[in-house]
Amino acid sequence: MYILEIGFTKKEISFAVSIFTISSLIGQNLIGFIADRYKCSKRILVISICIGVSAAVSMALSKQILFINSMIAIWGFFLFGTVPLSDAWFIEVLKKHNRENDYGKIRGLGSIGYALSGVLIGYLLQTLGWGIYFFYIIISTCFLLLSILILTFDKKSNPIRAEADINDTIAQISIKEGLSQILAIKPLRSMILILFSYYFVVKGIYSYLGVLLSDLGGGPLSLGIAYFLEAAPEIISFFLAARLLTRFKSQGLIFISFIIQIIRLTLILIFSNTLVIMLLGMLSGLAYGMQSAAYKTYIYKLAPEKYKISCLSISESIISLSGVISAPIFGAVIIKYGAYSAIAMGLAIDIIVAIIVALNLLRNK
Repeated sequence: MYILEIGFTKKEISFAVSIFTISSLIGQNLIGFIADRYKCSKRILVISICIGVSAAVSMALSKQILFINSMIAIWGFFLFGTVPLSDAWFIEVLKKHNRENDYGKIRGLGSIGYALSGVLIGYLLQTLGWGIYFFYIIISTCFLLLSILILTFDKKSNPIRAEADINDTIAQISIKEGLSQILAIKPLRSMILILFSYYFVVKGIYSYLGVLLSDLGGGPLSLGIAYFLEAAPEIISFFLAARLLTRFKSQGLIFISFIIQIIRLTLILIFSNTLVIMLLGMLSGLAYGMQSAAYKTYIYKLAPEKYKISCLSISESIISLSGVISAPIFGAVIIKYGAYSAIAMGLAIDIIVAIIVALNLLRNK
């Protein structure tokens, strides 16, 4: 919504979204490989976050398209490139206590901050203007860095640091070998393809949520409330997923997520207004919490021991490719046919993949 505010056209927004997604994808792979290779997670997190946020704040310095897109690329690479590293850390800590399925509870706590920040920044933008946006980023980043810096990372307690000699580990880590091992695991390949389809639709619509709300008369506060309503149910669904994973397979929760998204998109097409879109974000949040907790723990369990972080990073990156592909496709459909045509396309894709997932579940029953 910020780049829409400073004069970007829908076509330029589509291009910017694609740049952000591609840079995030590259960052996830490279940062994940560096973390596996050099075992210095704390330093990687701090440096990457500082660079990424500096780029985000620098967008206030110019409204030139080339400059903004360059900062977006750096922001995506360094800030969002650390996400798989954080996930791997959480899961590894839980694994040491045989509580991998509790990942959803940990991740659910993060949704509280996301939900509250959406409403807060939306209100601040509505009342104080876009000038407050970059101060908000700086302040929230300081809290993030403080939380990372106070954590203890040593050989005994650091879940990312291997106890073997680091130089030996560096010699053993290979991107080519890691990728070949990951792609050789058939259940992992199947899960990635399913999730690729899921996120193709979710990211395609989510990337243009601000544009969709603006077309219907909504502003920054509407977008902030939409983010809050989408994030709030994640708190419940992440905790719920932690319980359900002790009784049901990960694929079952993925199927439920597809059904929830199908219901959401159908209702948006039937009741097309700003309020409905904001309220139905709750369904998307509910689906996200369940499938995210399910697939990340599932992928981590299947990954070779030596390539835990790289495997999660590569898997995340392949899934993120859906955003790279869907951003220009959904953008083109929105420009030519309108937002609701894009939603109808997403609904059709979800229905087809949900049927495939259901058939696989029945076959493996």
